[in-house]
Amino acid sequence: MKLIYFLFFFNLSIGQDSLFWFKTTDVLDSIPETPKVMDRIFNKSQLKKLDIMKLNTSSSIERFRLQIYETSSVEEANKKIEKFKKTLSDSIYMSFEAPFYKIRYGDYPTRERAEIEKKEILRKGYKSVWIVRSNTITK
Repeated sequence: MKLIYFLFFFNLSIGQDSLFWFKTTDVLDSIPETPKVMDRIFNKSQLKKLDIMKLNTSSSIERFRLQIYETSSVEEANKKIEKFKKTLSDSIYMSFEAPFYKIRYGDYPTRERAEIEKKEILRKGYKSVWIVRSNTITK
């Protein structure tokens, strides 16, 4: 009987999966349904237009963006977006990929063009900038 108790409690102590270090129940912010796009032309979110575009599309093209910041706090991400809008001239995109809010900049057709813009942004004093692939939806 002691062996059964020992095996039961031993299984409880090591039975938890240590591979999952992040609990989704710990996230205090609600998960956004679509990416947030702040357009430099209209200075407002383009979510409704993005939803309409998504419904009317049939394919996508691979493009490139620069990831300029990531954080786990939506408040910090929104503050950084306001800061970036003052110094950057192209569109800024924010998306949520658990557990991070990722802020990305620009929309470049080739990796070479993204590399050129990355060098310009690094000269402006941004510390961590890297190129990411982005699928742009087309008709």
